[in-house]
Amino acid sequence: MCQSVCYFSSEIQGSFVTQSTVTDNEVHYSIVNVTEDAIAIWGQCHKRIENNVILMIGSDETACFRCFHLKLVARNVLKVHTADKDYISKCYTNEDKAIESCPSDDMLKDASKHTEIILYKTRQFDGQDIRREYCPINGRYKLTYNVDDGLEDKIECPEPDSILDNCPSGSAMNLRFRKCSFENHEITFECLGHWSVGSRNYLALMNSRNGEKLGPQYRCATFKEDVGGVITISFSNDSTCSSINGVYDNNAGITHSEALILYPVPQTNWHQSIFCSYPDWMYGHWEHLLIDQSTVVYKDHQSFKTYTMKCIENELNSEKYIVFSRTQCGEESYQCVRVKKRSANILEFQVGIRSGTNSSSIICDDMYFDDSRWVTQARLDHNQVMSPCPVNGEFTGVIPDAINLCAKLSSECHSPDNMHYEVSSCNYEDEVYEEREYRCLGQWEEKGLVYTYTQRRDVGTYECFVGGIKSDKTIFIKEAGEHCQRHVNPYKYGMELNKVAFCKDTPTNVNSTSTDTDTLFSHSTNQSANESEEQNFSKVEVVTSSTKRGSTVDSTSKTNSAISWMQPTTTIYGIVLVAIARNLIL
Repeated sequence: MCQSVCYFSSEIQGSFVTQSTVTDNEVHYSIVNVTEDAIAIWGQCHKRIENNVILMIGSDETACFRCFHLKLVARNVLKVHTADKDYISKCYTNEDKAIESCPSDDMLKDASKHTEIILYKTRQFDGQDIRREYCPINGRYKLTYNVDDGLEDKIECPEPDSILDNCPSGSAMNLRFRKCSFENHEITFECLGHWSVGSRNYLALMNSRNGEKLGPQYRCATFKEDVGGVITISFSNDSTCSSINGVYDNNAGITHSEALILYPVPQTNWHQSIFCSYPDWMYGHWEHLLIDQSTVVYKDHQSFKTYTMKCIENELNSEKYIVFSRTQCGEESYQCVRVKKRSANILEFQVGIRSGTNSSSIICDDMYFDDSRWVTQARLDHNQVMSPCPVNGEFTGVIPDAINLCAKLSSECHSPDNMHYEVSSCNYEDEVYEEREYRCLGQWEEKGLVYTYTQRRDVGTYECFVGGIKSDKTIFIKEAGEHCQRHVNPYKYGMELNKVAFCKDTPTNVNSTSTDTDTLFSHSTNQSANESEEQNFSKVEVVTSSTKRGSTVDSTSKTNSAISWMQPTTTIYGIVLVAIARNLIL
């Protein structure tokens, strides 16, 4: 008989803090650790039902169950919902009752029918510092500030003499309060993430300066921008997201509001008024780019600088553009940008390593560009088109160096841009460790290899994969990072995938007569292995397998081998899910 298993992906794992109590207007926090198979204090992962998870405390004889709805709204922010306000002390001895208590979609739309818990990540699952996140508000602003708690009528900062900016890093907002009702001081908010619910935009912040703070250490806020560029940030009075412009529990229904009004500081004029134009296909909203006729705004997620690039010169039929670039901190230079269209939804670009104080074609010389290093971007606006996945049907294989771990990859006939991925015990298909769904955004062929850019549907991250074709039934695929790294050899370092059936909705045996959807991987062209070496990349990908061998999976031992296969230079961590979530192959 198969035993159900339940694990959390590495994106959800880590150390978090959440608001526990508020005394004398001081917010106190408790630590919540999410491991591969448990949420400390709340219980052991017992069963997953889409985004709902059943947690269990106690043994089989004395088991008690709770249901929580989990949603990772930003890389460092986990939102949890439960139908029970007293979720710590209340649980169900009957599992079915716990399942019935899971928040429904209708309940999640009504704040009065559920309890919302906000978890702010402080450490990643491997103990590393959390990754910095770009602030959605970027540039230089003058501001006013007002706290209305019903106890006084004055405005704390009535005149826009205070300043907010993002210098030197776009991952933080620096506030310099001047001529306010309190002493001049400066605070810094680190941006933990932002997300949208309907028409409301949310922002999670952390006070990072010791001693000088604006409210609790962790803050939730909403922000909106009017047509004139004026931005209003409304804060919660605590560390939840449910009391923004809300009511003080201790003040008998007195409305509380706290807001910053940001007025953009006009930029200095550009050195010239006539600019060249970018091609029409580039226009629009991409992951880190916003492009119109003559302007590219690029948010560099490595340096956390925002570049506004004006098109200065472009030779006919050239993919290189001389641009005049200005950062959010006012740094100016001439640079050369190289752009390639990979598909309707995908572009790649490079910024040359040489810049100058004058416009010169020298900065566009090939010697200042590296063909192996591109920034890959997916289109996000309404011009995005459906792109079928390059792998059609169902493929199987065995995860190397991981005892009794198998996986299955399948595509859908009715949704050819969707791919489903599953890792399970080789002996028991029902013993599933990981399920994922990918949306294919586009692919292209380069030097005999196929690059595919995808988006994870569960956490929204982007991943690139590179593949090679051995025959019409056998392909090799390897993970190629966030930006489609070159010099990755799927034949040498990738995983072999063997086709066992055509697309998911028609379980026709691969040996029967049928016609594949025409994709890059459906052509039978033998490619010789590219012997170029992989640079600083882990050797791991997970493939699919229907092979049944060995005994049932012991979670810890299987995880250790899977992770050592995926990350041979790092410390080994807890469960196969951790490994799979870090380097997953299509």
